[in-house]
Amino acid sequence: MTFWIKKNKMESKQDFEEKIRKYYEDIARDQVAKNILDQIVSLVTEKIYEDYRRFWRQYPKSRKRYSVLKLSDLEHPFIHYAITEFLERSKETEIHPYSKILFKMSDGEYEAYLNQKEWYDTQ
Repeated sequence: MTFWIKKNKMESKQDFEEKIRKYYEDIARDQVAKNILDQIVSLVTEKIYEDYRRFWRQYPKSRKRYSVLKLSDLEHPFIHYAITEFLERSKETEIHPYSKILFKMSDGEYEAYLNQKEWYDTQ
């Protein structure tokens, strides 16, 4: 890695988007419609990049952590919630199959996720 991201600077939004796109394309392997995947990549990039920017400013001692995208952050429940809500709003008929693919979940895991999301939404 370049010298600590060129003296304490964040990766560009474009770098985030490229990594996020590759992450979801590798998971989806053409099983999710391209136009839906493009919109999900855009949504997730916006959300993650804005969070990282905010955290980078808010927590100066953690700037190194928030300078480079950690792909494990894409598996955070709030990212899954955002994707699920996007699919629901888009009236996409393949919500459950697409979600299971993108979240790397089995039927049972996906049911547990939906229960957790419902609990979170009603609290």
